[in-house]
Amino acid sequence: MQNLTGQFQIKDWQETTQSEYEEGKRSLAKVKLEYSGDIVGTSDLQYLLSYQADGSAEFVGFETIQASVNDISGYLILRHLGQFVNGVASSQFEIIQSSIDDNLIGLKGDFTSGENGVAGYTIHLN
Repeated sequence: MQNLTGQFQIKDWQETTQSEYEEGKRSLAKVKLEYSGDIVGTSDLQYLLSYQADGSAEFVGFETIQASVNDISGYLILRHLGQFVNGVASSQFEIIQSSIDDNLIGLKGDFTSGENGVAGYTIHLN
């Protein structure tokens, strides 16, 4: 098998400011996603974002995906490290838990956002 690839669509984004400071703010986003492609399912994701004065941000997060991979259903938990620059979000992530296949644990992947809340993802199998 090649890499796992596909898209996700943001279904809900609820963001609240946690603190503000002179050069930016820190906020918490609770996000719901819908996955298609090699991973089919839905997820709940929480990001902690640190915004700069220019609107760019760095973020960390944890995501729980209830999904099917290769016709096996279960969950994946991802740890994210990303950034938001010039209107584009990107993240590198790692699968830290899986009930689908233990061989998925430790695999790394990435996404880059596109238009209308859609992003393409890749999980690298090698």
